[in-house]
Amino acid sequence: MINLLYFRIGPHLREQIENFAVSSSSEKINFQTTDDVDEFKTLYEKNFFDIIIIDPSQNKDEIIELLKKTALTNSKLIIFSSTKIDAFEFINFNVFGFLPYPLDAVLVLTIINRCINKIAGENEVHQVQLAEKKFQKFVSINSVQKIELIKIDDISHFEADGRYTIVYLNNGMSKMASKNLGEFQKLLNPDVFCRIHHKFIINMNNLLTILKSDGYYCEMTNNKNIPVSKRKLENLNSILNLGKTLS
Repeated sequence: MINLLYFRIGPHLREQIENFAVSSSSEKINFQTTDDVDEFKTLYEKNFFDIIIIDPSQNKDEIIELLKKTALTNSKLIIFSSTKIDAFEFINFNVFGFLPYPLDAVLVLTIINRCINKIAGENEVHQVQLAEKKFQKFVSINSVQKIELIKIDDISHFEADGRYTIVYLNNGMSKMASKNLGEFQKLLNPDVFCRIHHKFIINMNNLLTILKSDGYYCEMTNNKNIPVSKRKLENLNSILNLGKTLS
């Protein structure tokens, strides 16, 4: 499934893109559209979109601030614009294509096709990597003096500490690793480990209780209570199949 969001793209152009994308790709594509900047903000903040096709001719500053604040992660941005200045202002984001008006229909469809094919290729690689992670039994902890192999089942949670990460074990011990938390997140099986806070990743197999007291906390088997940030509640809901129970 590829999720695509249009912002201020006319119905005729949307129809051309959708007809072409559906007929030329084996990927299932979910299309959403809005012309309202507030609705765009809501959709963008609450959902992940593989592709965002945008005309920033109005509310450009608001859109740029939104992208700066929430980061585009792996979304690919395609910009339709009447001025080349927009290309420079959006250069720090994951811009896949910049197309000036008047639009060349063939070029538009070519860019869309390349983008869909690239995402499909990335999804295939991701599935292979995910399959490999499911058989993961150890995590390597690199320190200055040695490399330790820690069993997955023995890990309670990870905590960011600047450029380093503290790995907490179920027996109450902890290890300092030279990888940052983002590097660990890429290595870990997302069916087992969940990032519940910008500072914490927990082992879901060692989660005892979710506490509701001035926010949400995960009580782990080593008696540590780990805070859940509001922005990460959806991750926890998804893994635990709780729907919207946590909100």
